[in-house]
Amino acid sequence: MSLLTAALLIVGGAFAASGPDDNGTPISMPAGAAAVETTAHPPYAVGVRHFEFARGKERPLPTTVWYPVRGSSRQNRGRTLLDASPLPGEFPLLLWSHGFYSNPQMQEGMTKFLAESGYVVAAPAYPFTKKDGPRFDKTDVPNQASDASFVISKMLDASNPLSASIDENRLGAVGHSGGGTTTDWLFTGRRDPRLKVGVIFAGRPTTAYKGTPVPLLFIHGDKDPVVAYSQGRESYGKDPWPKAFLTIEGGEHGAGTNDPERGHVQAMATLLDFLDWALNDDDAARLRLVNDATLTGYTRFESSGIYPSATNSTSATTTTTATPTPAQSKVLDLAGSTG
Repeated sequence: MSLLTAALLIVGGAFAASGPDDNGTPISMPAGAAAVETTAHPPYAVGVRHFEFARGKERPLPTTVWYPVRGSSRQNRGRTLLDASPLPGEFPLLLWSHGFYSNPQMQEGMTKFLAESGYVVAAPAYPFTKKDGPRFDKTDVPNQASDASFVISKMLDASNPLSASIDENRLGAVGHSGGGTTTDWLFTGRRDPRLKVGVIFAGRPTTAYKGTPVPLLFIHGDKDPVVAYSQGRESYGKDPWPKAFLTIEGGEHGAGTNDPERGHVQAMATLLDFLDWALNDDDAARLRLVNDATLTGYTRFESSGIYPSATNSTSATTTTTATPTPAQSKVLDLAGSTG
């Protein structure tokens, strides 16, 4: 198995929303990248627990949580360990929001990948947009943001067996599609002031951003047939805070997430860089963003308020082969854990 193929297997099957790259074009690593560096730790082994939360009788919120445990994911061949004891220490908490007609289990590739990277990931199944729910209601998305805040509170409650593993000062939210829009609400009309970062995959705009500025990352395919690329651009344009936008050129609705999708490796490296910078005070990750995110003909990266020397930052590359950057190396290392 090639390194590239291994990297693309990280979140294999995480989403079922887009086709493979067109014309069999190889999906390459960013060019102009730095030399490989050893990651700080191997991919963590991952535990999983299920909680039956509910925000009232009408809003059951069964929640699956992935978290780091002792050992490495490679040793476990990527298998999750049910109800395993958490690794000692405090980790950042990410609230993951699924898209329409989906559920946390369908997106386990992504959530497990984040847990292997050192994050506790809590993913509720929303009552009126999940797969096989009693009824579907796309207008319920703002209420999902309130659900998300409720789940965060339940995770931080001292009675939760995982609460001691969570650093309450390092909280973030990530979501795709309807879950991306849910995530956007958490920084607008249903603002949760505890959140320190947000990542929105293929989400729609909501209302005005408010509260203390926090960095937001937007990732969107410019050929998305479900949520128009222009809607992601609208959200980015309205965001007055430090922000970044990763465009997957030719990417559809699962851009940056599906294993055969173009731009996947760049999206995962950018995601880790952004989270590590915002939640772990890793300034080296911030400085890696441009190179990790950019591959001519595949991805474009821009930012505002992240680099003090310029209002906007873009990067261009001229070739399609390169030595992986540190973040790319981390992606590849995690990919190897799938066996």
